[in-house]
Amino acid sequence: MDSEMNEQVTATDSKPGAAVEQGSLPPLCVDLDGTLIKSDLLIESFLRFVKLNPLHFFWVLVWLYRGKAHLKYKLAAQNWLSPELIPYNQEVVTYLRAQKKACPERAIILCTASNERLARQVAEYVGVFDEVIASNEHDNIMGSAKAKILTDRFGHGGFDYIGNDWNDWKVWSNARQVLVATQSDRFLRQTQQRFTIDRIFREQAPSPREYLKALRVHQWTKNALLFIPFLLEQRFDDVGGWITLFFCFISFSLLASATYIWNDLLDLDSDRVNIIKKKRAFASGRIPLLTGIKMMIGLVAISVLIFMFLPPAFAGVALLYTVITLAYSFKLKKVPILDVCLLASLYTLRIIAGMLAVSAAWSFWLLAFSMFFFLSLALAKRVSELKNLEKRELNQASGRGYVTSDLDLLQMLGVVSGFVSVLVVALYINSDKVASMYAVKEVLWLLCPVLLFWVGRIWMVTSRGKMHEDPIVFAIRDRVSLQTILICGVIVAAAMSANFL
Repeated sequence: MDSEMNEQVTATDSKPGAAVEQGSLPPLCVDLDGTLIKSDLLIESFLRFVKLNPLHFFWVLVWLYRGKAHLKYKLAAQNWLSPELIPYNQEVVTYLRAQKKACPERAIILCTASNERLARQVAEYVGVFDEVIASNEHDNIMGSAKAKILTDRFGHGGFDYIGNDWNDWKVWSNARQVLVATQSDRFLRQTQQRFTIDRIFREQAPSPREYLKALRVHQWTKNALLFIPFLLEQRFDDVGGWITLFFCFISFSLLASATYIWNDLLDLDSDRVNIIKKKRAFASGRIPLLTGIKMMIGLVAISVLIFMFLPPAFAGVALLYTVITLAYSFKLKKVPILDVCLLASLYTLRIIAGMLAVSAAWSFWLLAFSMFFFLSLALAKRVSELKNLEKRELNQASGRGYVTSDLDLLQMLGVVSGFVSVLVVALYINSDKVASMYAVKEVLWLLCPVLLFWVGRIWMVTSRGKMHEDPIVFAIRDRVSLQTILICGVIVAAAMSANFL
């Protein structure tokens, strides 16, 4: 029975004709997920499959019902891995190559709970493995199952093993040498209490700053748009309104962070080929994918809890925001022009949410300005991405519907949209409503040249290829942009000044 099981789960070979022989050193067995690579192939396969169609999630549940091995087999059959894009643990890879060079006759075996189809692709790409032992349709090779296979084949203490997980304790109990790849101080400490560790491949744990970057906390500045309708109505003494908007801001920000994480998880491959986005926490493997999923679920749960104490209309807009964001992440980001219109609408939805949260009056002028202004910034984002592709002599971004020949058209649309937003401001200043709200409405005309300058400067920076791929990030860090915001604030305050006398 044992020999039949071994025949089922052992897949050879990334090097045809290679055999595992006992040389001067015992076989070196290496785990895959979290050890050789800084990712998890099961989660990556799941994300790729669900990205094709959200309804695929129900197929995942059906396959999981038949067992984890069956789920891995089915997901592997639906995915064709790009092993060159996966983030590898370079210290482990370097060690394996050094071992192969120093002792060519020593067998190096990839022994993993991932499906054999995906494991072979990784083994072939790395190029140092003599054999692959991996899960198949019926057997999930992890923990005690992996320990039994290796011990039956090589004997107790007849192999060395590199692992990273609590399940690997069962394998290390039968290994000659314990080699640990980890970024967790807690796991390393507890493993050292149980085993004598022969080598540690130490990955630095993610810092709090990296987690904040994964949450895109800097993007929370966008949610300040919630306050705009409230401020334009000059309800500065409405304490209840301030408190409501504060909790709206927190809940919306947490929800937005959850959608950013989900978008990053779905975009792993396209981010990894982007010169800037490949450094993101999940694409680079700095933060485990499973941790990202847990973070996303936790953020949604907290956000929903806060929504229960806020106006239902606000929660409804937040739900609409989430639906549009998910649709954008799954499919619509690939549709040219529609994608930037959706990005602009997400900004405008924040303003609408702010109106509904405090029962502010609807403003045609504000919504029109928002759509044109943020459409201009969304187009700047796409132009910046295409400029970076052009520098690298590439034609099309992965996962996008644009090519570099679209640059002239997108720049024209972006500039026009930006200047139309300033025209909307000019028309608003001339409206009757403004005359009743501002003591010296003529001062507001100074906003127009200031905004014209800023829009023109943004597009000059973009056309020169110096724009960050996210204009909001650029504006936060750009001294001139911050000064422009301050000047606009002073102008508005001056126009209102008589109302406070």
